[in-house]
Amino acid sequence: MNPVQQLDFIPVINSRLKELADEIAATADEAATISPDVSIGRLSRLDSMQHQQIALAGKRRLEDERNRLIEALRRIDSGAFGKCLLCGQDIIDERLRIKPDAVSCVPCSPKR
Repeated sequence: MNPVQQLDFIPVINSRLKELADEIAATADEAATISPDVSIGRLSRLDSMQHQQIALAGKRRLEDERNRLIEALRRIDSGAFGKCLLCGQDIIDERLRIKPDAVSCVPCSPKR
């Protein structure tokens, strides 16, 4: 993938990073710790703790995607974006449009 083609992905990645920032901010309340001095029943507290853990897992997933997209921007800067890390071939444009943080081509994905 040539450098001009790589630069075309910067707006796509930045747009998704903004979406992720909004989603991460929205999960902050759900992932908040339940204070032990809040008077609720034992089962309600367990249910709240379970919902908190689900929210934290979702937040971690969003943060992982954000980190992969930031790394994709670094690969654009270094000229390595769009190249499979396993075989060195170009990753097809359609795959990168759907998953701009992809680091392997379709044939190599199961190997990863």
